[in-house]
Amino acid sequence: MGLFGSIIGAATSIIGGNAQKKAANKAAQAQVQAADKAIGEQRRQFDITQDNFAPYLGAGTSALGQIGNLLGISTPGTTDWEAYVRANPDALANWNAIRGTKSDTFGGDIGAFGKYHYDKDGARRDISAYTSGGSGGVEAQQGAIDALMQSPLYSSLIRNGENALLQNASATGALRGGDMKGALANFRADTLAQVIQQQLANLGGIANMGQGAAGSLGTFGANAATNIGNSMTQQGQALAGAALAKGGITAGQWKAAGDGLESVLSSIFGGGGIKL
Repeated sequence: MGLFGSIIGAATSIIGGNAQKKAANKAAQAQVQAADKAIGEQRRQFDITQDNFAPYLGAGTSALGQIGNLLGISTPGTTDWEAYVRANPDALANWNAIRGTKSDTFGGDIGAFGKYHYDKDGARRDISAYTSGGSGGVEAQQGAIDALMQSPLYSSLIRNGENALLQNASATGALRGGDMKGALANFRADTLAQVIQQQLANLGGIANMGQGAAGSLGTFGANAATNIGNSMTQQGQALAGAALAKGGITAGQWKAAGDGLESVLSSIFGGGGIKL
């Protein structure tokens, strides 16, 4: 190959390599953009699904709370133990005495010390001022029962049932008897128990519906996370492949340039050329 041919060969090899690198970049970017679209679609669909399930989740959570109220289940609140310590001079004095010493087995956590102090000497102390977020208990149970007794359903059952009892007693001549008063009292108690049981069954169905919605949403979210992870992996593979391709092309360009230079020097100096 002549001198001119060697120079042209090296130049075209470099130009061709640059074109290949640009093509590798474009291919990688196309793959990355496609994966971005897939990720965006997964996230969009998850948001839509989450919104669709929201009413069922909300209804289930509300029903679960009402079940707890009817059953008198109390949910403990969160206590600010640091506030408890600072509001009680003896507790604060004890904390200041041990803080930063070997006796501090709480790692400098005043809240942990406050909880320990209350457990050891808290029976006579009121911590309601430092507690928030609790719910349920006897008061909530009574409120839930009172609400049922004021409901149209309970009122209708009582009215119709008592009328039937009174009509029957009037027909049999037992209207003024003591048994009639007892029958009316028992009827009210039995009706209330039935209404409570029916309400618990209704709320249980709603709570189960919310639980099912939560499970379905969790499964959908897990699948979305897997698909998004796969798309991210594809992005990484595309970029890594492009980097490796460009690296290989660059190495080929350097080799072509070296071969061209060797041919040029060989043509200039003659002989076997100069090996680089």
